[in-house]
Amino acid sequence: MKKLVLLALLTAASVAHATPSFMPVGPQANVAVSTVLAGGWSQCYVGSFSTPIGVNGEQVLSACQGGKLMMAGRATGSDTLLILAAADRADTIFNTGFMNTSTTHVANGSQWYYAPNYSWGFTALDDTVYKFECDMSSSPTSMCLHTMANVGGYRINDILTFGDNYEKIFFVSKEIPEPASLALFGLAGAGLMAARRRRRA
Repeated sequence: MKKLVLLALLTAASVAHATPSFMPVGPQANVAVSTVLAGGWSQCYVGSFSTPIGVNGEQVLSACQGGKLMMAGRATGSDTLLILAAADRADTIFNTGFMNTSTTHVANGSQWYYAPNYSWGFTALDDTVYKFECDMSSSPTSMCLHTMANVGGYRINDILTFGDNYEKIFFVSKEIPEPASLALFGLAGAGLMAARRRRRA
């Protein structure tokens, strides 16, 4: 009985997460923050473009733990995101290499690129990418941040900025147990109650 309870608890602990109801494919422009929050996401990081995110994006990645990650940019304090893209967290930080000008990683309809001490960003599938640190090509639906120590910036769409007028904002998918996982939690609870009754008897 104890083995069954332990198995149920371990299985229930590894909860499978449902896909957020708002899961955009490819970069999306002019999306309300309320749409993202109501669609199964939680804000985990916000900072102006003047604020560095660390050598490997550590300021963001330490704050944003979740199965899926969304990168977005907006005018400071705005309720509308100028651009966003989302994918599995592992895909957004797939290392595409340092000083690698055109290599990207395609995930959920976007080209992603990431390298510690270099840059991190996304653009549309049909965009040409030229990374000289950040993507320097004309990519009207894109975003890029520096991942170098003490360096802020760099772009939201065709807006290049190092200042406080614009913000990068990140969201993680909420942990929503799927029905099967909920059933396992119930089984674990029932097993624990049965085990307690047997001890008392």
